[in-house]
Amino acid sequence: MGVRAHSVTAAVDPKIVWERWTDPDLWVTDDPLLAKAKLNGPLAKGAVGMVRTTRGARSAFKIVEVDRQQMRFVTESKLALATVTIERELTRPEVDADPVGGADAPAEPVEVDPNLRVLTHRIIIKGPLAKLWDRLIGKRMSTGLPEQLANITAAAALED
Repeated sequence: MGVRAHSVTAAVDPKIVWERWTDPDLWVTDDPLLAKAKLNGPLAKGAVGMVRTTRGARSAFKIVEVDRQQMRFVTESKLALATVTIERELTRPEVDADPVGGADAPAEPVEVDPNLRVLTHRIIIKGPLAKLWDRLIGKRMSTGLPEQLANITAAAALED
C-alpha cells in the first residue's frame, strides 16, 4: 500500500474549501496536474466522472464519500490490480496543552484562532500492484499536493 499526504493549516472559509473540493470545474484551477475534470450527474455518493492529466492520461473516478458535516470528500479510481483513493478532509487543529509545572498540574488554556482549519489531501493506493502504481503515478500525484492546497487556501482565505 502506498500512502502520500499533505496538510496545510490556514484561516479559511470552510464553505469555499468545500466548493473547491466538490466542483470538478475548479479542480483544474487548483490542481497543477489536471487538464480536465468532469462529473456525470449530481454530486452524490456513487456518482462517476473523469479526469485527464496534463500529460494526457485519463482516469475514471467514483465518489465514495460525501460528508458535508464532517467536511470529508473521497473519490476512488480503479487501476489494474489496484485502487487509488483520494481523501480530502477539513478539520480543526489539535492543540497540545502542556501542563505548566509538571504532569500533575492543570493544563494552561490555549487560545486558538477559531477560523483555523487543517486541510488534508491523502492519496492511498491499495491492491496487489500498489507498490508498482505508487512508483508509477503516486509520486507524481503527490508532487502536486502542496500547490493544490496552496491554491485552495488562497481562494478560501479569510481577510484579516
